Amino acid sequence: MATLRFFADGLQPSDVTEILRREPNAAARKGQPFKKKAGAHRAGARAGTWYVTTEDLEIGDTPEEHLAWVVMLAANNLEKLRRLNPNIRVDFSLVIFGTKFELRDLPRHLLRIAVLLGELEIEVPEQGLDLFLNRRNLTAILRNEVSEKLPAN
Repeated sequence: MATLRFFADGLQPSDVTEILRREPNAAARKGQPFKKKAGAHRAGARAGTWYVTTEDLEIGDTPEEHLAWVVMLAANNLEKLRRLNPNIRVDFSLVIFGTKFELRDLPRHLLRIAVLLGELEIEVPEQGLDLFLNRRNLTAILRNEVSEKLPAN
């Protein structure tokens, strides 16, 4: 499952819904409680927030397909959203259940696009993995993963 989140002070979730033509899984203006689709509420948002997940969508079986869907949704709409709120930020999360996962399983170009747009958290509970990727650390993390797989001389 992958998640896309837009957030900023002054963000109006209804603007995001209108531009993306998609209802969020949860959204709130700054200070307002999050309202989920099912009507449940939780603590007030620290910034205006809008997010959607791939949890109930039929877009494929692989983590790559789920991540690609949220990354492309953001990439195709971020410029329009920035015209309304230049301070809008984006982040992604990818939760992978019940499978053996290695970072190299995800295409590098997809990881690079995600971190150019925002930050990416990858969580694999069964492996105890919780990895945060951003512009500052992506290259080093990919380099370390490759060097760990190289045979010793």
